[in-house]
Amino acid sequence: MSNAATLVFGAGAVRAPIAPREYRGNMCGIRVPDLEPVPGGASDPSLVLSWFIDRYSPESRQRIYTAWHLAGCVDVLVSWPDSRGFGQSPQQFVQTCQELVMAGFLPCVFLCSKDYDPADVPGILANIAPVLPLLIQAGVIPRICIGWELSIWLSPTQVQQLIDALAPPLVAAGSKVYVHFQEGYFAFQVDGGTTADFWRLQVGKLTGILHQRDLNWNKPMYQARIVDCLQRFAGGFNFPPDSGFGHPFDFIALEITAMTQFDGETSEAEGNSWGDCALTTPPVNGVRVMGSGNGETS
Repeated sequence: MSNAATLVFGAGAVRAPIAPREYRGNMCGIRVPDLEPVPGGASDPSLVLSWFIDRYSPESRQRIYTAWHLAGCVDVLVSWPDSRGFGQSPQQFVQTCQELVMAGFLPCVFLCSKDYDPADVPGILANIAPVLPLLIQAGVIPRICIGWELSIWLSPTQVQQLIDALAPPLVAAGSKVYVHFQEGYFAFQVDGGTTADFWRLQVGKLTGILHQRDLNWNKPMYQARIVDCLQRFAGGFNFPPDSGFGHPFDFIALEITAMTQFDGETSEAEGNSWGDCALTTPPVNGVRVMGSGNGETS
């Protein structure tokens, strides 16, 4: 984004609507011909990583937005630590989110990352502090995730400290708040505790999970693992049946084939078929997959 641009707040600003529970996006699967290479991007420059959107020229961003709209995408994953690492200021990052809202999208902001943040809670919160009040004031965070792959680089206690510090003001601002763990993880258990213990602590704080598939799972195994999660969010195995927001916790199949699409092993069509696989997983007592971050064919 241009350094000369300024933030717009108040009556003239475009604010994001409240996000629906259903998520529809494609974080790393849409291909747009003849894009310029960007730092950190795939070897095939046509592959768009949504959280690198601020690395593209204004003209390329508009072409990407058109492709996302044609694919039926509504939700766009962006990442404050990645943008900060690219040299974007808090104001510029908020501007990116404002541009997405004006283009008809719902930003889903990730707040921290093992690649750009220290593995301690005060340091992480210090890196988030300059941008979070601006995001809240601008009204451009309909969805927000505590951080990338939290279970890889932080302890269960640290993850809970981050949730407890960040979720209350975000919920008060109308954001839907999520966690994201490493491949195959559904909860982060404190020693001696259960996955139900983890999710009971999240009532009134988290809307749900942005899940990452284990790349070793084939499609039948993936659906079976999703059913395991849906059973729990439906109130099984001593899980709370209500998130605190009048509905069960939401399971969103966010990251399904992003890595293999980035490496060129998975086509856009095959990635979409994996999104369909997640979305057609049978519901459990009315609890279903609430969207895909990997594209879909229907």
